[in-house]
Amino acid sequence: MLLRFLTFVEDVALWIACAALFTMGLIVTGSVVGRGWFNHPIPDDLLLIGLLMVCVIVLPLAYVERSNGHIAVTVIANRVPLRLQALMTAFGNLLFALFLGTMGFMIAKKIPSEIAQNLYYDGQLDLPTWPMKLVFAFGVAVFLLRLAFNTWQNIKLAFFPAEQDP
Repeated sequence: MLLRFLTFVEDVALWIACAALFTMGLIVTGSVVGRGWFNHPIPDDLLLIGLLMVCVIVLPLAYVERSNGHIAVTVIANRVPLRLQALMTAFGNLLFALFLGTMGFMIAKKIPSEIAQNLYYDGQLDLPTWPMKLVFAFGVAVFLLRLAFNTWQNIKLAFFPAEQDP
């Protein structure tokens, strides 16, 4: 049940990232057309694109992990036994979870103070700083859940290989 919900959240996050990428294209196009034809680009277009980039990069991480789509160099790993491969993958997952989890935690920890202080980016639109940090923390949290599930699967494969066979 939890895995089905996690899969649903990953799919929704992927579609939000796709919508953010499409919106980035619209902003760039609108800004170029506005600058060329009307001598008036979209205000804070570069800031908006930079903020939407957070969605495009972080939200699909869990989906990519689920589909095993991360770039991996497996020249040496493919030559070791399957159990050792699973153990090395689990260890790599734990290291990456520690790295990205620390980053996500530190950013999530700053969100309440940024809301309380009403911090914003300088520009014509005065955009608040916290929404994309919240998106980043959410994307990292979903990714860590998927990473925990995959790590558990690799640990089971490494230490209990008989249970994996049908």
